[in-house]
Amino acid sequence: MTIEVGQTDICPHCKTANRFEYVKDSSGFTVNLNSLIGKNEGRYSLELCRCTNCGDIIIHFNERMIYPLGSTRPPCPKEVEIVNENISDDYKEACLVEQYSKKAAAALARRCLQNMLHDQGIKKNDLNKEIDEVMTKLPSHLSAAIDAIRTIGNFAAHPIKYQNTGEIVEVEKGEAEWSLDVLEQLFDFYYVAPEKLKVKRGELNKKLQATGKPNLK
Repeated sequence: MTIEVGQTDICPHCKTANRFEYVKDSSGFTVNLNSLIGKNEGRYSLELCRCTNCGDIIIHFNERMIYPLGSTRPPCPKEVEIVNENISDDYKEACLVEQYSKKAAAALARRCLQNMLHDQGIKKNDLNKEIDEVMTKLPSHLSAAIDAIRTIGNFAAHPIKYQNTGEIVEVEKGEAEWSLDVLEQLFDFYYVAPEKLKVKRGELNKKLQATGKPNLK
């Protein structure tokens, strides 16, 4: 993923959503490296921008972030890490390799999705059937999002993607990105939102107890 000057995104340094600016006050820093590399074909460029929140610099080489090494995606929620380390580990690795290998990122995302569905008690012979089952249990927007993983990933042409989710195979344009986006939505639905509700419920029960009223059922 490329962070551009003037764009609002998640900083890979401070993990805060904010606007990015030129390293210098009035001009960016872009170097055409064709002459240095000794090749005339293609375009080689080094681009710098700065986070307006923490002040740190982000460097891209040919639209690939080379500093800092990492992901601009949100970190894995702590609620997920507490419940299942396999899910959080696959997500973290998928995010780290996303800009270097879409194939690897998509494979890790599929395996992460399947492990999450297993964690929810949905276990079939393959991911395709598991998606069918979970779609009946999700809100419509999440149901459509998870179903689109099959369409974008062209499962019909690549059955290995749902028969052996961790297999690294050819991917379609946007497949890895979409799969990771859906994982983030499912994290919130299955782990983050319920935990927040649990905390709020506990706080409310304390107030009810203080007034002599019964707890929420």
